[in-house]
Amino acid sequence: MALAPSLLPPPVFDMSRCAAGGDGIAGCRACVQGCPYQAIVAREGPNGTEIHIDAGQCHRCGACTALCPTSSLERSFLPDAELRAMVVDAAVGGRPVLVSGPCHEGLAARASEDGWATVEVPSVLVIDEVALLAGLRAGAVALAVVGCDECHHDALHLVQDHAEVAAQLSGRHGSILVADSRAAGLDEALATMGREAKPEPREMPIGFPGPSEAPRRSVLAQLLADMDPTDDAETSLVAGFGHISVEDEGCTMCGACARTCPTGSIQLSDSDGVLSARDVDCVECGLCVTACPEQVISLRPAVASQLVERRTLVVDEMVPCAGCGEPHLPARLLAHAKQVVRDSGRPPTRSSRQLDLCPSCRVVADEGLRVTDDDGRPTPVGLPQLDRRSFLVGSAATVGGVLGMIATGAEPAAAQAAPVEPAGRLGMVIDIGRCIGCHACTAACKAENHVPLGVYRDWVEEYVQGTYPDARPVFVPKLCNHCTDPGCMRACPTGAIFRRSDGIVDLDHSMCIGCRACNQACPYGATFVDPVRHTADKCNLCAHRVDEGLRPACVDVCPSQCRVFGDLDDPNSAPSQLIASQPTDVLRPELGLGPNVHYVGLPSDPGEPTTAVTTGTREL
Repeated sequence: MALAPSLLPPPVFDMSRCAAGGDGIAGCRACVQGCPYQAIVAREGPNGTEIHIDAGQCHRCGACTALCPTSSLERSFLPDAELRAMVVDAAVGGRPVLVSGPCHEGLAARASEDGWATVEVPSVLVIDEVALLAGLRAGAVALAVVGCDECHHDALHLVQDHAEVAAQLSGRHGSILVADSRAAGLDEALATMGREAKPEPREMPIGFPGPSEAPRRSVLAQLLADMDPTDDAETSLVAGFGHISVEDEGCTMCGACARTCPTGSIQLSDSDGVLSARDVDCVECGLCVTACPEQVISLRPAVASQLVERRTLVVDEMVPCAGCGEPHLPARLLAHAKQVVRDSGRPPTRSSRQLDLCPSCRVVADEGLRVTDDDGRPTPVGLPQLDRRSFLVGSAATVGGVLGMIATGAEPAAAQAAPVEPAGRLGMVIDIGRCIGCHACTAACKAENHVPLGVYRDWVEEYVQGTYPDARPVFVPKLCNHCTDPGCMRACPTGAIFRRSDGIVDLDHSMCIGCRACNQACPYGATFVDPVRHTADKCNLCAHRVDEGLRPACVDVCPSQCRVFGDLDDPNSAPSQLIASQPTDVLRPELGLGPNVHYVGLPSDPGEPTTAVTTGTREL
């Protein structure tokens, strides 16, 4: 019979570690494909792919937590650290170790008489290759995992897969047994393994990895580093581990692969211009291959002997910032960005004159500053010498010069040193209570800005608050928040995204190299890659209309007038008076980016949207 649903909560999902993908790129689906009860699905949301667990379908067997290569799923019982400790404690002393479920007391008792150390777990589906490898490293001369396929919807093969990986990595192929408790001759097989096992007591190395918050692959890397390589490790391919290769000549060092990699397998150093990878961290999700604009990345199964070593993929010279002199961009990327601008055939814009400036120096650059001549050669600039370290204080992330910076604390030090006061700060207030969910704003935006099918600058998320018969719909319009300190602008390596003097965060398509840095940096899911133009795009509050003294198309078309647009720095403007007269909220205020789209009546916990028109290449 199937495991009875428990009163325990279902596994907890940590999206920040997940390799499922985003911005229309599908990645890892190990938990979805391996769940014995079809309780897990991958859905597309405003922030990318999200994993959803049906609490009613979930049987708390733990299979998904053992399958997840990035430790994004955490079970509410027997954390990984505790499981490893139980196996290790049983293994120390060189005894064979039997791991079984609570319904196998009789089998465990008989095995104990034959010299086996026994470990009881609520479900054997929690066993993964890390727990098995930890037991072998601790001295276990044999490991047996015994469960019941009838109780686990024929899912013991999942444990067998973990066992095969552990055997490959340890070189002890005959030391691990995974068996159904109903198999004929199981008692005799265990007795034989117990008699033939030759204990080799060993002392456990100091510093065994145990923190539950440590990702499985990090623990595995430490385990492998302490083990001697086996003879067949030179050629043995290991399932679930990827070996990343990059064609040196075609790589522009844009960093899209490093930004997209959810496990940190690929890293780009902002100090020495080195792109590197470590196979033990690669989960073969393929996100780097899909994200690479130049399509110069390939992925193949990894070899056991190469898992732990970090390999250098590409090396490039770092070009210093023309303003402060700090390392700015890899030479390849800077040259590529300038070539993109030249090939566009468009006149130089304010942002295109700042390619030689780092993000912090762009904040204080004068409107008319020119840092390159007509041939692309740098010319002297008169910028103050900025303390970039103080600029980084309070940042949410620093992922290399090419990745930019997402500030989450106070106003950047550069801006404090030489503030640039805009003529105004255009923004919007949206009254949730007045929105009727007609999507007229979405349609008007697409028509006004020639937005291709399948992607959106402006969209409406629909939620249901309460339960029947008191349920009611809630509509939350979304668009670019035109932050005072935009994460997308700081992440953009070429300066294609810039903030106008009126506060509108705009984008120069002629400078975009399609690296998706802005997609990763925007916490609101407001940027996307145009499938026709193949460059980034986002709402710019219909800047062309604003320049003509008109309001954005979404504001003009709204039948319920739930959107109020104007200068937030003017206390007499309509949005300022609305903010002053009643409580308003902004999305994700904890990030400190200063969003300039405010909401009246924003639900504190709206739950999951029932339907949503989202950005990127995602479907409705």
